[in-house]
Amino acid sequence: MSKPRLTRDLRLLVVFSALRNITDLFLGTFLISFIMQLSSNEIVSVSTYKLFEYAATSAGFFMLAHWCKRYNKVVVFALNQIPKIALLLSIILLDTRVAEYVIPLGVLYGIGAAMYHLPMNLMIGEKSTRQTVGLYMGAKMSTNYAVKVIVPVTLGFFIDTGSYSQVAYVLLGLSVLELGLMVFLSPSRHRCRAPVDFRGFFHCMMRFPVIRNLFTMEIMRGFGTGLLASVITMYTVFMFKTDLNLGIFTTLFSVFSIITSWLTGRFGRPRYYPYMILISTFIIVMGISAFVWHTTPITFLFYNFVYSTAIVVLDQLCSVNMFKLSNSKCVTANQKIEYFVFRDFALFIGRWIGYVGLMYIGVFGGYPWLRWYLVLITLAMIMSGYLTMRMLPYLRSRK
Repeated sequence: MSKPRLTRDLRLLVVFSALRNITDLFLGTFLISFIMQLSSNEIVSVSTYKLFEYAATSAGFFMLAHWCKRYNKVVVFALNQIPKIALLLSIILLDTRVAEYVIPLGVLYGIGAAMYHLPMNLMIGEKSTRQTVGLYMGAKMSTNYAVKVIVPVTLGFFIDTGSYSQVAYVLLGLSVLELGLMVFLSPSRHRCRAPVDFRGFFHCMMRFPVIRNLFTMEIMRGFGTGLLASVITMYTVFMFKTDLNLGIFTTLFSVFSIITSWLTGRFGRPRYYPYMILISTFIIVMGISAFVWHTTPITFLFYNFVYSTAIVVLDQLCSVNMFKLSNSKCVTANQKIEYFVFRDFALFIGRWIGYVGLMYIGVFGGYPWLRWYLVLITLAMIMSGYLTMRMLPYLRSRK
């Protein structure tokens, strides 16, 4: 029996994911750093930016569901470049006034994210099989972390030596490259022209405990991974001060993430998942305990190592099981769009709870309390690992 291989379309989706990762580094990690430098209360400003970003993303999923079900998803996917280009042009024009416009900038980023992630998730579900989805996730995540090895130091250097708005011009060029590559994607049209039926899927969710389990897992992931990258960025800038240092540490720990993601995708088998989750959980508990017990740059770097290895494993296994469930018998071909919209709504709930809490800490606590909030975020990731473990018996029985 031949080994499963990625199709041309899946390989193209890996490339698009890598290019999107460059954009997310600039508009996520480094924009957060830029806002922190310009704002009088950086935690509140960053929280506001992320709250409106995620609200726009979730609203965008609901609004785009009809178009993705009735029309070619590749067209919707290509249109995500419009809000992204508008956001980059806004950054160029606003320059040092960016912190004054975090709400409209967050909305623009969120709309673009919805136009990217919904058709992307649907195409992954349609173009992959139960045999290739793990291979695809390994290739995608290791490629994304490879981008994080090269790009952060480069961005940090040019931002430190030039300006943030100047780097936005490079991202505009990448947007043109993405549009050019999209013509090679095969059309992706839903065979059924039935309208979107959220009520019907909700009743389906009530019939299948595993879907309710997924919904809870994604709330935990939204609270966990939704905040973790932002909090680590804020702590890195707070402790090490410059964008160049931020780029260096992001690159350094991305190397560990590349190795972890590749090994998980290449050698991870469903029968090993429970052991991988248990070992990762133990390492995560060690990392957060050390950081809370003695908050220093050394223990923070150790937690970064945990984030780039054990937490990466948990997040990757959650993603694999999420896509496998989309191809299971409890999600029919006519319900896939509703499935991914509900899944994003669960992420949105977790993210909003998380960033409202982060805003409260920014107003009343500050960095001394932020480390305790990091404990809650980490526990949410551990809980998501436990919930994905509970999904394994169902997924194994549906081979």
